[in-house]
Amino acid sequence: MIIDKETKIFLEQRVKNNSKLHHLLEPKNLREERLKQLKEDNLIPPKISAFKNKRIKSRFDKDINLRFYFPDNFNEDIKTPIIVFFHGGGFVMGNLETHDYTCRSICNEAEMIVVAVDYSLSPEYKFPHALSESKDVLQSLSDFENEFSIDLNNLFVCGDSAGGNLATVLAINSSKKNIVPIQGQILIYPCVDLTLTMRSMDINLDGMTLTYETMNYFIGHYLKSKKESVNWEASPLFSSNLKNMPETFIFAAGLDPLLDEGIAYKKRLEYFGNKVTYKLYSGQIHGFLSNSKHFPKSLECIKEIGGAAKSMLCNRSA
Repeated sequence: MIIDKETKIFLEQRVKNNSKLHHLLEPKNLREERLKQLKEDNLIPPKISAFKNKRIKSRFDKDINLRFYFPDNFNEDIKTPIIVFFHGGGFVMGNLETHDYTCRSICNEAEMIVVAVDYSLSPEYKFPHALSESKDVLQSLSDFENEFSIDLNNLFVCGDSAGGNLATVLAINSSKKNIVPIQGQILIYPCVDLTLTMRSMDINLDGMTLTYETMNYFIGHYLKSKKESVNWEASPLFSSNLKNMPETFIFAAGLDPLLDEGIAYKKRLEYFGNKVTYKLYSGQIHGFLSNSKHFPKSLECIKEIGGAAKSMLCNRSA
């Protein structure tokens, strides 16, 4: 088993500090711990042209907060492609702030508009609430098309972990023409099988933030019952038809309980004739992307994500 030096240091420090395991905390306390860590990391946010916070009403008559990021080269006189980003956090934690650094970085690397989605969390809002809100967000983007010079003909989705789950399900819905067209998906260690039956679920190193127990905790809060774990909109790996999917990039971590389901999803996409690019960061753990202070590889991954977005745009123009 390959483990990077920085990963080893991070895990050893968590053990030394007797860091609390996610699944032993109440959701409210878990969210507070994540924000506390962000404050302690004290990262300087990457400079971008601008960002603007907006709000839409969902089908539930509930506000959904959005944050639009504009790259350094943004020109309001030219239509700019857009990446819709869904944050990770096991459907239980995460918000606009936890992935602000990540979204700013992707915005600059891709040279595209990025809009981050602050979807409702579990257990307060169970499946499929967050997914329904995510569909509403895509439908609402036309409201901002002229204001922000958005090129809706080049709309991409991106997400890490639970956010990768939402992005994937949206892309499948788009391929079935149930929602607006999505031209590409970028998935970072996506959660696509909520049955927790893959062999990689046994990966468990001291200090890891995501384990089988943690996933079981997250899914227990997200789903109303275990029966929902085989619903393809909860576990997109089980979709019976993956034809005509948009181009896909998958970035995986080698020391991740979600490793095998990402590989399985790649194979399913390829089986149906879709174009897939897969990149493995073998010595990294789940969550490295949004922890840039501790994992230098996250910056490399962000560059790769930006390159993936540019590549998909170029392929569409060819």
